Amino acid sequence: MTKGLSASEAGAGGAGKSKFRHVLCINPYYEEISGAMGFFPPTGLEYIASAFATVAPRVTIADLRHDGDFRPESKLAEFIKREGVDLLAVSVNWGFGLDEALGLVSRLPAGICTIVGGQEATAKVEEIMRRCPNVDYVARGEGEEIAIELASGRPVREITGLSRRENGSIIHNENRTVGKIGILPERDRSLRRVRYGLSRYGVEMLSGGIDTVLSSRGCPFQCEFCSFNRNPLGKKRDYEERPAECVFEEVQSLDSDIIFFVDDNFSVNEKRVERLCDLIIESGLKKRFLAQARVEIARNPRLLEKLVRAGFKALFIGVESAEDRILKQLKKGFTTAQLREYFKVFRQFDIFYSGYFMYGNIGETEEEMLEIPGFAHELGLDSITYMKLRAYELAPIKDVVEATPGYHIASDGVVYSDRYSTADLARIGKQIKKRFYTPMHVARTVSKILRIGMVRWRDIAMLPFRLPVGLYNWRAGKRKRAKQRRLHQTGATGQ
Repeated sequence: MTKGLSASEAGAGGAGKSKFRHVLCINPYYEEISGAMGFFPPTGLEYIASAFATVAPRVTIADLRHDGDFRPESKLAEFIKREGVDLLAVSVNWGFGLDEALGLVSRLPAGICTIVGGQEATAKVEEIMRRCPNVDYVARGEGEEIAIELASGRPVREITGLSRRENGSIIHNENRTVGKIGILPERDRSLRRVRYGLSRYGVEMLSGGIDTVLSSRGCPFQCEFCSFNRNPLGKKRDYEERPAECVFEEVQSLDSDIIFFVDDNFSVNEKRVERLCDLIIESGLKKRFLAQARVEIARNPRLLEKLVRAGFKALFIGVESAEDRILKQLKKGFTTAQLREYFKVFRQFDIFYSGYFMYGNIGETEEEMLEIPGFAHELGLDSITYMKLRAYELAPIKDVVEATPGYHIASDGVVYSDRYSTADLARIGKQIKKRFYTPMHVARTVSKILRIGMVRWRDIAMLPFRLPVGLYNWRAGKRKRAKQRRLHQTGATGQ
């Protein structure tokens, strides 16, 4: 396991330029908003750490989801003191688990310079600084340039995109112009302390390792609910991409076998994607790729064929609803009839198709929400992700929800109504899951996963040996957590 390396060891060559000796970059979430995402590295935080490493003598990444050296919190505090950490950089990206994340941030050792950034931090600057008195700065929007300027000792008054404390007040510096994708530092994966992969309870269930690649940012489409492709002012971020040759060089350099392209929309420039596929095919590179794409990619069967040849095993596609009225409301730009035609093409290619759906939309009835599983089966989707409608701070739909009588926004961004409470929506979600993931559908999906090589037979063959270890670790962890709860209760009651 690689510990935090110095900038010179990592190849950044930044030692001696920084006002800080040791930067600790923290992912404060113990689990991910989506279970599957917990297997992947924290891409944004790694870019921030790489930016710091161009200046600071030492940078360490603390991913609390996986790194046992920082759990429980006492170990984190001990590391900070023992290793001379003098700058804490925390990524707060999600409304999910926000209370727990900010609770951890507020308990970080006092007297150490602390900066918080990320999508949720950008939207809730005042709340974070109010709830966490030890936070000195909040970075709004992309933070790579802010990280370099802060570590380099630039006067904080001059750092655009930074919110700070001054004489008991919170000062918001001028907004920073969103930088081009070309200014991102080279992602320094040697700073990692853990190897990412499909593992549970200390057992690697899928060999080969997992990594992520960012090949573009932004999306030219106008989906009403989307906040990812907007800058700190809520304005549309221009779509930008890296050349296919540059992306291929990064992919080729990775030792992980499964690569997830974390672009908002990987398929915007189909010629670029086709060029990347050509490079992969010509090189003979054997990896398994996953990507998020718009459904319109089905209009290009030649590209789908190349994706299969290049090793793309899964596409994650935003379907969102089984109702034309809802699709129009969300400004998806297609109809259910078009979806049916697109998926006729998709079904001709051996790719695992996962569909994103949202329910609890404005004016949507329970009957309409429960049409999701049947429609997903009709399209031929192998899996679905169904989420309650959320109205984040920068999403256009937030204004629509607030202007609609009877609709409300919970603290985590979930939209609920006088007719359907959050409890009602949770109940409906369970029904969607039950109706879609039938035993027969699960069996067909597992068969397809094996047929297309998304999971390899050798991993299946090893499961009888790995599962008992995982079960033992799960039981041991359960006993440990129960003991900790008893000790906490005893301490709380004074018994």
